[in-house]
Amino acid sequence: MKKSILALSLAGALIFSSCESEVTVDDATVQSIVNQAVAAVLAQFPDVPSTEAIAAAARQAASEAVAAGFAGQGSSDIQGAITAALNAAEALTNPPVVRIGTGGITYISSNTTWTNDKIWLMDGKIVVTDGATLTVEEGTIVKAASGYGANATALVIAKDGKINAVGTAAKPIIFTDVNDEIVYANGTSSPNRSVNERNLWGCVVVLGDDVVGTADGTALIEGIVAGYEFTEYGGSNTAHDGGKLEYVSIRHTGSSLAPGDELQGLTMGGVGSATVVENIELFGSGDDGIEIFGGSVNVTNLLVANQLDDAIDLDQAYSGTITNSVIFLGADSDTVFEIDGSEKDDQTVAGEYTITGVTAYGRADLIKTDTYGNWKDTATGLNENILYVDFPAGTTFGKITDASQNTNGVSYDGEGTSTAAGKLYFNDVVVVTTDTKADILNDTTLESSTWLTVSATRPSAAGADETVFAWTQFYE
Repeated sequence: MKKSILALSLAGALIFSSCESEVTVDDATVQSIVNQAVAAVLAQFPDVPSTEAIAAAARQAASEAVAAGFAGQGSSDIQGAITAALNAAEALTNPPVVRIGTGGITYISSNTTWTNDKIWLMDGKIVVTDGATLTVEEGTIVKAASGYGANATALVIAKDGKINAVGTAAKPIIFTDVNDEIVYANGTSSPNRSVNERNLWGCVVVLGDDVVGTADGTALIEGIVAGYEFTEYGGSNTAHDGGKLEYVSIRHTGSSLAPGDELQGLTMGGVGSATVVENIELFGSGDDGIEIFGGSVNVTNLLVANQLDDAIDLDQAYSGTITNSVIFLGADSDTVFEIDGSEKDDQTVAGEYTITGVTAYGRADLIKTDTYGNWKDTATGLNENILYVDFPAGTTFGKITDASQNTNGVSYDGEGTSTAAGKLYFNDVVVVTTDTKADILNDTTLESSTWLTVSATRPSAAGADETVFAWTQFYE
């Protein structure tokens, strides 16, 4: 049924009902009646409410108002209010699509806002640069065109750009692929995508000019495109501010530029401590969930699910803190952690990261066995309050550098409660398993470690606070 016909029929119902009374109702009251009716029907039909259902609710609300003594409003005003309500409802189920880019590279060089009344379709490399800020309103849905290799779509915040993507628990911002049928009427759940689908577009990349542990203090971010200045990151600005990412869900990413040159769910390079990254959901990445190259950005409340490679990958002397993370491995996922340190031969930039409060869930059908994590021989930092649950018997740590593998003054140093230069520490790590400590450490020199506890049952107070992830699609 067309909206115009619905609007006329509703207006007619109001005129007919109003014959018994001549009480005048102003425009605001009529609009309020219809708004309440639309809100009520949307609550009843959270997936895809029909215009017929909305019309019925509006008609009922109007009749109840008339029965209560509100009548006499002119038909044109009533029709206008109902038409506006129907237009608003249709925008939820059939929002306009705005294409950004036509493949290749598209620069955003002035302040730009993506609003939550449209679907924003990225096509190609969308690069925020030249001091511009890209603002993404709460609840906005952003989709990415299909493409592989050099044609993969990605949103890149260059080190002289900024993003302000601030959602809420009720209205998170969603980045997904073009063939995801999700619209605003669906809430945060896709009607056709599963958390297992990967490699459908590139990813979100944020770059900055904070310190990174490379030979000359700069690098070009992997997986985007070669030969462009906007791919560079690194410098000396530890207070770099790349903006805000809050309550953001990034889905079905990981299309690669070339073998070994992959994109993740969220990639950050040289991002500084003034950047805010909180309440982030990453699932279905064809490579890592999150990869951080150097910098000192802090990440709080992170969910990573069903990535192909590593859930949390740290490189080039990252020195920030990752607080409260929950990880769900896919059957073919690689590891929970892969952590490298500085690439500088003299180790003058060491990193000293902190990871605290992690619950990692395995599964019975994991293909790999060394999935707890790999810490390479230049990794320096503190890993504390980490809980491993539901991993099959026989699962091990892949590698933890010990003193015998000391490289340029960097070494594993057992249990610790704070970071220290050149040291890799662990504290309060619990594995729920029937395996022995010797079995899972995979290194006889570490068997006396006091930082690791093997438990047959899950302790109640270990790991992440998972209550903060109720807003995510994965927990829904």
